Amino acid sequence: PSRASARSYTSRQRNREKNMSSNLKNEKAAAEAKDIEVNVDAVGVENPLSTGKFVDRAFQLNYWDPEDNIFYAKEGEAIANRNLICSIPNLFLGFAIWLMWSATVVVIQEAYDASKAACVAAGDTAVDCPTYHFSGWIKPGDNYKAILYTIPAIAGLAGGVMRCVNTFMIPISGGRVTVVCTTVALLIPCIWAAAILKSKDASFTQLVICAALTGVGGGAFSSSMNNISLFFPKRKQGLALGLNAGFGNLGVPMSQLLIGPICGYAAFGGSAAGADTWGGNAGAFYTVLCAIAICMAACGMSNMPATTHELVSVANCVFKWLWLHAIGMLTTGVATGVLIATSVSVTSAFDAPSDSIGRVIMLVIVAVIVVHALIWYCVPPQVKTKVVDQSVIFSNKHNYVMTYLYIMTFGSFIGFSGAFPKLLKDLFGYLPDGTVNPDAPDVLYYAWIGPAVGSLIRPVGGYMSDKFGGALVTQVHTVIQTFASVACGILCWQARERLNDGKENLDLFPPFVFMFVVLFYCTGVGNGSTFRMIAIIFEKHEAAGVLGWSSAIASFGAYIIPALFGVAIKQKSPQTVMYFMAAYYFSCIGMNHWYYLRKGCEKPC
Repeated sequence: PSRASARSYTSRQRNREKNMSSNLKNEKAAAEAKDIEVNVDAVGVENPLSTGKFVDRAFQLNYWDPEDNIFYAKEGEAIANRNLICSIPNLFLGFAIWLMWSATVVVIQEAYDASKAACVAAGDTAVDCPTYHFSGWIKPGDNYKAILYTIPAIAGLAGGVMRCVNTFMIPISGGRVTVVCTTVALLIPCIWAAAILKSKDASFTQLVICAALTGVGGGAFSSSMNNISLFFPKRKQGLALGLNAGFGNLGVPMSQLLIGPICGYAAFGGSAAGADTWGGNAGAFYTVLCAIAICMAACGMSNMPATTHELVSVANCVFKWLWLHAIGMLTTGVATGVLIATSVSVTSAFDAPSDSIGRVIMLVIVAVIVVHALIWYCVPPQVKTKVVDQSVIFSNKHNYVMTYLYIMTFGSFIGFSGAFPKLLKDLFGYLPDGTVNPDAPDVLYYAWIGPAVGSLIRPVGGYMSDKFGGALVTQVHTVIQTFASVACGILCWQARERLNDGKENLDLFPPFVFMFVVLFYCTGVGNGSTFRMIAIIFEKHEAAGVLGWSSAIASFGAYIIPALFGVAIKQKSPQTVMYFMAAYYFSCIGMNHWYYLRKGCEKPC
């Protein structure tokens, strides 16, 4: 009996200790799930050179573990917030400069229209009389409106390429050097564009090259998100990444909102382009903002410690950044060279609509093949190891399915952002006889609304996905997106028909803008919901690679959609693009339902 009693006591004691251990674990987990007060004064400072409010004086942090609550409360949170504050304006400018061409081409077109009317009134019908005539590129009889879509399109193509290479920047160049070098690189096209557009005889070829160089801003998203995610504990990553991405995306609508007024007066001196024409102001304006953002990043951002990123020196980091940047620029150069070689100024081989569309697709394929080949064979050894590790995603069919769906969301958002201002101008800015409509609204005061809604609603898409499921949220909004695209197509057709019949169409402007805002709303929610789906569908070691690759491929929407509108405007049928997009969205409904939503699907999420 005494032995049985002892065994019983020992058993009860073990159970009690087990329960106490379980309770302690639960209490610890609860404490880690929220900010707790800790005795930080009892802990030494790990990064004495990096704890300043505005400046990090160290090349690398000595120690970094955001999941260590005591360290994070003592010094980590202040360092993380400082890096986030410095990162946001740089990413904001990356998006703003990348998409500034969407508004700049409207300014160019308005200057051309006004000066052409003045030339005709003066009896001068020379091709090179109007401001921004681009006579070296555009031949008599060519559609000026259609060809201008080339500029934002090539910027979009370059952005997709640069996003591929920026995925690997942070581990070999560090966060501080990568952000500083990226924004410094943006100074080049800004200064160049400001100089080019001061002349009425601006070179179209040089503008195309400038647009290609701004693609580095589109690529900044990959490196920026990768860098910021390292600074915050998991419980705070969602908010930090949301702020970084959300405010970064806001660079698109803010660029469209500000460029019109900025280019409306001599803010940066006179211009030889003609009276009331200051098309170079946008580049000059962003040059000033870039200088400020560069100083913020150079002083306030930090590099991860050697245990995370093996960095040698600032010079070595800059060299490796240039190495990867050169891969992206070489690919962009090849694509831009193909674009120029196949343009109407060189050959008539792509005059037919089907051939023009084939040219658009061909350029994307060339860019994707070249950049992936160069990444595989020409990257530094440090990057090659990561490339090999991430290549496992290409054997998973869900990588391609989710990329197809993410093109629908982010690809549509960034593509329509690039095309929307000029589309509004082309549809509603002219009278039936082709002259400028004096009663037409200033499109740049309306074009920014859609991208702003798409940017701001993105976090809501993630929240809705947490509550209702990513696949369901994606499905519902894809259905709405499909109907909105059809509605925009019908309104495009009606607007064109009105002009063909000699009637004005301004009464269609409000519903057209409204339906496009609905379209942008759906893409914004879809951005958040598809990101959430990827996090659930894939294992943790695969999810980052899928996010990087899918977002890079989706970025080519910034090229494809403006380029397709260029072809459609030339054929006087812009509604075709909207119907094509609606058909694509309809296919996404079926794919999302089959793989992720239906009963018994492969990956319910």
